Amino acid sequence: MKEFVIVLAGGKGERFWPVSRSRKPKQLLRLLSNNTMLIETINRTLDIVPIEHTFIVTGPELAELISETHPEIPKENFITEPQGKNTAPAIGLAAAEIIARYGDGIMYVLASDHYIEPKSAFQSVLISARDAVLKTDRLILMGIEPSRAETAYGYIHAGKKILELSDSDCYEVSSFKEKPNRVKAQEFYLSGEYLWNSGNFIMRAGKILEEANIYLPDFAQALYKYIEEFDKPNSNKIIEEAFETIPSISIDFAILEKTRNVGVIWSRFKWDDVGSWSAMERVLCSDNHNNIQIGKGEFLLEDTYETTILNDLDGLIVTYGISDMVIVRMNDVVLVMNKTRIQQIRDLIDILKSDVKYNKYL
Repeated sequence: MKEFVIVLAGGKGERFWPVSRSRKPKQLLRLLSNNTMLIETINRTLDIVPIEHTFIVTGPELAELISETHPEIPKENFITEPQGKNTAPAIGLAAAEIIARYGDGIMYVLASDHYIEPKSAFQSVLISARDAVLKTDRLILMGIEPSRAETAYGYIHAGKKILELSDSDCYEVSSFKEKPNRVKAQEFYLSGEYLWNSGNFIMRAGKILEEANIYLPDFAQALYKYIEEFDKPNSNKIIEEAFETIPSISIDFAILEKTRNVGVIWSRFKWDDVGSWSAMERVLCSDNHNNIQIGKGEFLLEDTYETTILNDLDGLIVTYGISDMVIVRMNDVVLVMNKTRIQQIRDLIDILKSDVKYNKYL
């Protein structure tokens, strides 16, 4: 059975404002290396799946931006959603596209903007997950063994072991847990039975359409019709109408939390969804005072502690006598905020959106 990488790249990453803007979403940022996060994602899988079978699911505007940033990605590798409706429609469309072009196959469905190390351990998990799909025909989730009591992630309660695999065993899913409070997160962490829900999945393309036919029947029927009419004049209209009517819904809520045909791979590599500025101190090296310095500019940090600073312009940022701050100097914006308010950055974005004179900075 052929194998395909499906990279979900439709998000905006607003929590990395002002670096992330409407014309430069998070997946096109070079936060963790000299490569964009999208290319880092693709590079992790090229030893398993060639670029010809690597597809990027995104909207029309982002497809154009990604093509401008990475002209080396073939245009036929883009699967374009008429509008963003969360992960369930995106994955359904990708499955239909794969079946229409190639017939059924294994899909590695990956987020475009995660931190993962080392690559070799990640690839071993992908191979184990593929084996689990071939042996059980389940929808396989990639669960991450927690390294801390984290309140920002959803959790998966692992049940009994289904398969012993070479590197990562597969378990039943007892339940899904939404982002917990601090007490619950500590309980999950200490129990040794819970995994972080990474938002990465491995599945047979035909299987996810079968499940969608149960839980999203109208949308699934449109996808089957699209497969039949693929490359005919009205095929795009079929998808446009399907996306008009389906609600915005995640694959978790739409299918994974309802079906019994699901499993989870226990994964032990380093992983972070890099969801906000607070992630930088987890994935980048800090100085002796736990400060993070990012960018091409210069830094002079005196009596400064636990502070993340990005200076993407020529010139110097000087700090003196501060702690627990995030400072970002990027093009036409300087952001200064306390770390305790990082999770409220979307409130700040809403303030900017509400006044037309600030819209040019978004």
